[in-house]
Amino acid sequence: MKINSRTFKFIIYLVSVALLIILIQLGIPKSTNNYQKLTVLKEIPPQAQQVKTGIYVMNVYDLNASSNTYYGDFYVWFKWKGKINPIENVEFANGVEDWGTVLTPVYEEIQTLPDGSFYQVLRLEGRFTQPFSFQNYPLDREHLNILLENSVYTIDQLVYVADQEQSGYSDSLNLPGWKIQNFELLSLVRQYNTNFGDIRLTDTTQHSILQYSLNISRPVSFFLWKLLLPLVIVVATGWGSLLLNPENIDSRITLPVTALLTAVFLQQSYSASLPEVGYLVLLDKIYVITYVLIFISIIEAIVTAEWIREENSENYSRITRLDHLLLGFQIFTFGITILVLIWVSYVS
Repeated sequence: MKINSRTFKFIIYLVSVALLIILIQLGIPKSTNNYQKLTVLKEIPPQAQQVKTGIYVMNVYDLNASSNTYYGDFYVWFKWKGKINPIENVEFANGVEDWGTVLTPVYEEIQTLPDGSFYQVLRLEGRFTQPFSFQNYPLDREHLNILLENSVYTIDQLVYVADQEQSGYSDSLNLPGWKIQNFELLSLVRQYNTNFGDIRLTDTTQHSILQYSLNISRPVSFFLWKLLLPLVIVVATGWGSLLLNPENIDSRITLPVTALLTAVFLQQSYSASLPEVGYLVLLDKIYVITYVLIFISIIEAIVTAEWIREENSENYSRITRLDHLLLGFQIFTFGITILVLIWVSYVS
């Protein structure tokens, strides 16, 4: 019995749907983290008092992806010349739970340095909010930000200048499940489209922002060994049905069905650790193609089961050729899809 045109059209339709899903997902623009719409400080107003400011992180813990928060323990120092005390009215723009924030001055009184500048160091421990982006999970790269801003003085009065040389993080800093890449310290500007009711100001006001970013990423081994390897084993188990004798109809159907149910269970297990998001993460996209490939195997097993019942010896060789063709197609599609998705996640 030959494979009729309807069967070929059905298989082509399934493959087209799978490719369409992948292309749609790859074509969706990546959302950027617009939690703080800030611009880089390009020029310091000549009349503004400059405050050289640095941050040194000692510890980060209780990183909670579901609530988009983390606890930070760090030193921040200020060095300035001028009448304005930059420590007064200073606030950490992305801080939460002010009642739980501990702010301790290192010196009881503001120090005067030999060059005539004033100096003070604060140690702060508190909870901060930082929206995470899970589009590339589990190969996502996150930025733990600390945003320092003065709530009273505008940018033409006070500017925080980043102390790049002395800032950083402790050598003992360790985030279980994450790899620390580097840090950034930037002097930024935030524009408010309001004067907050102060008629002495214009309709737009600008304030100086100091942003410290601790850049972290998940280890590749977490993706390969804990998430991808179990899925590969499940998919390979489903492919085993294509290597069985065509007469083993029950096993040829049971294997891919079991693989499908196991894949659903695996996806639910890692999804439980992520917050509710309105988009597919990288691993979700891999599971989408997995479901499509397993479903094709199930359909192929059902169709060929009908051919076996006809007890035509010629059908056996045709089924074997179709099995090998489908197995090669699935292995190629599964491997290429994973490589493409990983490559896109790294270049995005």
